[in-house]
Amino acid sequence: MHYSNYQTCAVRPHIPLSEWDILSSLPTALVIINSQGRIVWLNPPAEAMLGYGLLDSLWLDVILRAFVPRADDGHEVSLADGRRVHVAIATLDSLPGILVSLTDITATRDYEKAKENEKRLVSIGTMTAQLAHQIRTPLASAMLYTEHLNNLPDLDVRTQNWIHRLQECHTSIEQQIQDLLLFARGTTIEPTRMDMNYWCSLLVQRAQPYVLARNVTFNVNNQLVSLESLIHAESLIGAVLNLVINSLQSDATEINLTLASMDDSGIQISVEDNGKGMTEEVKSQAFSPFYTTKAQGNGLGLAVVYAVVKAHGGRVSLESTEGVGTQVNLFLP
Repeated sequence: MHYSNYQTCAVRPHIPLSEWDILSSLPTALVIINSQGRIVWLNPPAEAMLGYGLLDSLWLDVILRAFVPRADDGHEVSLADGRRVHVAIATLDSLPGILVSLTDITATRDYEKAKENEKRLVSIGTMTAQLAHQIRTPLASAMLYTEHLNNLPDLDVRTQNWIHRLQECHTSIEQQIQDLLLFARGTTIEPTRMDMNYWCSLLVQRAQPYVLARNVTFNVNNQLVSLESLIHAESLIGAVLNLVINSLQSDATEINLTLASMDDSGIQISVEDNGKGMTEEVKSQAFSPFYTTKAQGNGLGLAVVYAVVKAHGGRVSLESTEGVGTQVNLFLP
């Protein structure tokens, strides 16, 4: 800290100038507050964290402006920009006030969260590999008998609706098993050349139980009728199906599926809905594994979409407006 700046602070000069220079150069944000609760000194990292021009400001005013506590803060505190900081307070024998140190631990917490998710994936992989067969065997029987029920003659509308709901539940369980297995095995795929018109028909067939159970409008615009593409059919159907399920869980009444070719010889698959849409916060974390805002969700739906598209060498874009709807675009080479 320059001597001239040091002299302007309302701090008694009992600390040698060299020590002030050291305090100023530390990466930890430091703030000195006098007995009247006003800031009398802060180093550059503190200014970068809390704002500039804060000398002689009331510390309480800075707290109200710069800090936004969240429910999951724990022993840390959140800043208005979302960063997490650890706060420590110490008294100073040589100064009439307290020293507040603020350490940005955002990267540490993000790393810990990533490691926690990695452990969860390992546990899920082990569990899923053991249980997938046991779950799928009775599930296949349930799906078969439900299909037989649906083919019975003279079913009234209410019974048909119940059957459609059962089929939706069964296919939802199957889809969640697929998602978990994909994460357990990783996202290595072996694409094969596939007629996209046939692939689209398989997708629509898989989506029917969900669409019928919710009685929504499902529009399909397939512009790839005569095109073949190099894809992994099953994983890509699962990815797009996850988008349809997300739309239904967002209370959409209309879903538009579009398959089109791109100028650079790639293909684009889009799912658009008129559901609730997403806030900016939700959009920023939408593709993160295990992140969900739904009580019945496992947080893997969009993460699976992202993983599958990346495994195809493609990319994903997300457009969403709260209260209007969402559109997810998959771009594949």
